[in-house]
Amino acid sequence: MNLFGCKFCKVEERLLGGPAKKCERKNFDTLLWALITVFQILTQEDWNMVLFNGMAQTNPWAALYFVALMTFGNYVLFNLLVAILVEGFQESKEEEKRQQASQELKQALAEEERRNEQKQNTCFRRFLRKTCLYKKAEYSLFCFGPKNPFRMRCLQLTQKKWFDYSILVFIGINCITLAMERPSIPPHSFERKFLTFSGYGFTVIFTIEMAMKVIANGCVLGRGAYFKDGWNILDGTLVIISLINVLFELFATGDSPKIFGVIRVLRLLRALRPLRVINRAPGVKLVVMTLISSLKPIGNIVLICCTFFIIFGILGVQLFKGMMFHCVGPDIANVTNKDDCLHDPRNKWVNHRYNFDNLGQALMSLFVLSSKDGWVSIMYQGIDAVGVDLQPIENYNEWRMIYFISFLLLVGFFVLNMFVGVVVENFHKCKEALEKEMREKAREKRLQRKLKRQKYEESVAGRKKKVKKNQPYWHNYGTTRMFLNGVVTSKYFDLAIAAVIGINVISMAMEFYMMPAGLKYVLKALNYFFTAVFTLEAAMKLIALGVRRFFSERWNRLDMFIVFLSVAGIIFEEFEALELPINPTIIRVMRVLRIARVLKLLKMAKGIRSLLDTVGEALPQVGNLGSLFFLLFFIFAALGVELFGKLECSEDHPCDGLGEHAHFKNFGMAFLTLFRIATGDNWNGIMKDALRDDCDSTDHCETNCCVDPILAPCFFVIFVLISQFVLVNVVVAVLMKHLEESNKREAETTDAPEGAPTSDLEKEKDTDVEDGNVEKEISMNTLEQELIEVEQRIEEEIRRRESCCHTEAELQPLYGSSDTYREDDVDYDEDLSAERSGKEFVRISASTSTGSSPNK
Repeated sequence: MNLFGCKFCKVEERLLGGPAKKCERKNFDTLLWALITVFQILTQEDWNMVLFNGMAQTNPWAALYFVALMTFGNYVLFNLLVAILVEGFQESKEEEKRQQASQELKQALAEEERRNEQKQNTCFRRFLRKTCLYKKAEYSLFCFGPKNPFRMRCLQLTQKKWFDYSILVFIGINCITLAMERPSIPPHSFERKFLTFSGYGFTVIFTIEMAMKVIANGCVLGRGAYFKDGWNILDGTLVIISLINVLFELFATGDSPKIFGVIRVLRLLRALRPLRVINRAPGVKLVVMTLISSLKPIGNIVLICCTFFIIFGILGVQLFKGMMFHCVGPDIANVTNKDDCLHDPRNKWVNHRYNFDNLGQALMSLFVLSSKDGWVSIMYQGIDAVGVDLQPIENYNEWRMIYFISFLLLVGFFVLNMFVGVVVENFHKCKEALEKEMREKAREKRLQRKLKRQKYEESVAGRKKKVKKNQPYWHNYGTTRMFLNGVVTSKYFDLAIAAVIGINVISMAMEFYMMPAGLKYVLKALNYFFTAVFTLEAAMKLIALGVRRFFSERWNRLDMFIVFLSVAGIIFEEFEALELPINPTIIRVMRVLRIARVLKLLKMAKGIRSLLDTVGEALPQVGNLGSLFFLLFFIFAALGVELFGKLECSEDHPCDGLGEHAHFKNFGMAFLTLFRIATGDNWNGIMKDALRDDCDSTDHCETNCCVDPILAPCFFVIFVLISQFVLVNVVVAVLMKHLEESNKREAETTDAPEGAPTSDLEKEKDTDVEDGNVEKEISMNTLEQELIEVEQRIEEEIRRRESCCHTEAELQPLYGSSDTYREDDVDYDEDLSAERSGKEFVRISASTSTGSSPNK
């Protein structure tokens, strides 16, 4: 108030009468509106306009106030709130683990008793073995037996790696053709015919793939049946939908609205075809399975969210129902109610899109509020509301803002952050469990490979290799090279290079538009000098450390890359001075890439290097999440083109969010529009355009077509929930988890006893420097002992299954695919024989260890 009170106003000249004073609604004139404006800035809703108004009405230094408020209020305090909530859930999970320990023990005992009872009840199973249905269960489609040549051939083909790769290639090409779809393609053009017939071709290919897998593995019956796997159910469903779509397009005739609606639904479902990529991308599949597993335990928090939404929705209906209507027209200054508005035929009495007339509309408005995008406009509408069929008056009831602020504080910050905290915590827990299983299997394979490699080395050498002492890498250096090594490994050398980099950054920051020729010449000479210094530094390190040791460190590779860019930039600048035919874009790019020299400063700070190492460790997981993000954007972009591709924005049909730079008329712009929605920028305006009433509702409309009033909100709400509330926070959670692990490692390093190696790098140095340190080697005895333990666990599992059931050995099933041979995927039935259980379990374990298929 002291800085900006009564300063957010401007004087406007009227045509009739004297000047009029108009004030912005976002102001600091009173304590109430100052608090509301600060709260709006903290939510990042249109805060830049408040910033620009403050700078325009006072001075540019006013930006410091808003920047400080955003930094400490939003980036520190609100994120601290999220961290506290996540930490609270972690502590509650530890308490739940202690409470559930006894329950898990009781469940284990009850499970053991149930198995003992099932061992005794074998009469029915023995009777079932004699029936025809049991024997036919091992037949694919009840006609292809286990030894059928055609079935065995299909099984061999579907187990080949090239088969999966070829299907993945076809899926990729199909996605490309799907991205080429747009409403503006003429019906009889070559492009339309190409896309139509290519769709038919892909449908045939995927149908053949599904048929081969069904014949090889069975359809429903049998343990390895095709439709017993969740991902196969997804693939099969999409293939069946494609077949139905083809049949409707080929044989459906007439202009019946029902037929047209069915065809449109089938076209929408075509956009789900990229989901088949998940089953063929192990990293993305792991992320999806982890997310699905992490969503199961959040029922309580979802119930809390729904409760708050319903409570505030009902309260909003009671407060604002029928009060969001307003008059729109050229002259509405003297309008006070609906009758006055409609008295002029040019006026319209319209309702705001986000209103509280019923519970459904209230929930939609509250969801927009919870996303913090456009919430200020909805609050202004509630404050201005006077009554039913009455024209709104600005700031009619300012205290109604308590309703909106309370909802944002309780739901927008606390409840939704609780939801994010639960999802993140369960994501980490489920991910650790899945990765633990994968590490156990990888460990067994690794032991087998190490044992084979060790035996091979001993057989070639004829004896165990003698232990050799490691010499320092500089033990055979000459005087000059030893001197260079001492220079480049000195901390003073690093400080000198850091000072040069700092001066170089300052010199690059001195460039500006239309600078004098003398300054330009000086900066050019400095650039040459700094390039020479960096080149000399790289050359000295290369000579002192050697090529192999130099390039083994990532920061040295970065230094060499920067030197290459600097030298290349100078060469291109000289070519430009000689007026040689060089593309000026290349020269501009090389100048821009000189900024990469700033990265050399990062390796000087230990904390920054730790952060960068953390980001590097998290890149594989973030890459998988990025792939899932891309898949999500791809599917919703294809859906958006099909749903909103015919929306029109013009003077006759004005838009709030859609326009030249945001629309769904083609796949590329739809992708960019979804990225804008994911950032939360005016997504409610885009949804408002999709729900407008002035549109063509006929079945065969070509422009400005209406969108289903239920389907459009579902599209945007689902995308906003997944992108803004789940995936983005999971990416942040992955980085936080790796940073936490990095901090733990640093803490352990700090607490290590004096003289002990404190990092992998120091261990390597100690190994290189100290005499008496020997190269560690995995002994044969250790490997064999670990393999014996693995085999003992397998034998115990076999004995346990032998005690559960007894059946004939000749009823040995034919498994469907190589994936079904994995120990964690095979669903062992308790009515199988001991002989079959033992043989199959050993065979499965062997195939898991060696990575080969048992059928081979």
